[in-house]
Amino acid sequence: MDKTTILAYLQTPVTLSVETFTTIDSTNTAAKRLITAGDVIGPMALVADEQTAGYGRHGRQYYSPQATGLYLTLIWPWTDMKTLAPGKVTTGIAVAAAEALSEEIGVEVGIKWVNDLYYNQRKVAGILVEAVPNTTGEDGFLVIGIGLNINPADYPADIAQKAGALTNQTVNRDRLAATLLNYFVRYFSLDASQVMTAYRQRSLVIGQPVEMAVGNQTITGIAKDVSADGGLVVDVNGQRQTFYSGEITKLTMTGWVIS
Repeated sequence: MDKTTILAYLQTPVTLSVETFTTIDSTNTAAKRLITAGDVIGPMALVADEQTAGYGRHGRQYYSPQATGLYLTLIWPWTDMKTLAPGKVTTGIAVAAAEALSEEIGVEVGIKWVNDLYYNQRKVAGILVEAVPNTTGEDGFLVIGIGLNINPADYPADIAQKAGALTNQTVNRDRLAATLLNYFVRYFSLDASQVMTAYRQRSLVIGQPVEMAVGNQTITGIAKDVSADGGLVVDVNGQRQTFYSGEITKLTMTGWVIS
């Protein structure tokens, strides 16, 4: 990855600093280190060729091999953290990433709630949005991370049946990084209802039978909608319930299953 090239492709209305790495433990982890050290004064992006300790939701490892993927974190200053609706940001960033991939690579991905991107029935990206408040719990930063599987890789056995890639073609990863950042920054100026409409259009979940792990419970039902604040609305035994946490552990769709 080349910092100068990424900066040349950026088209953001705010000044965005960029740092690139050949190898890093995790772009999200590094972002939080910078915030804790007081080294972040404005929007900033960290972009890496490889992660040695990439992670996703619930701290699960995210396989991040060199050269075949793209690992990126946007640090975004946020005021009034106490009113933050994480679900809205997470769903919005998923839409932004999907639209960036459509523009840059020409693929249309679907979204598994909350924030996994799928293409050709395989997971090709994971998104993790973390909030880092200041000591008063008011102003702080959003740490917005994405791991992309661009080209095929030799995936470990435990994910080989579910992980996929976006393309077999060579991709200009510097330009892709800039396009993702352009769309991520743009998200914060968009109308929230329009973003959620776009999210629903790309949803792989709405209308489908789902099995969810929510705490120690297993919930089975039919996904009916995604609420305006990012919650998953599920018909459970004839009653609609909205979930803001949890994970879909099984999603049955026509002809294939995501799990």
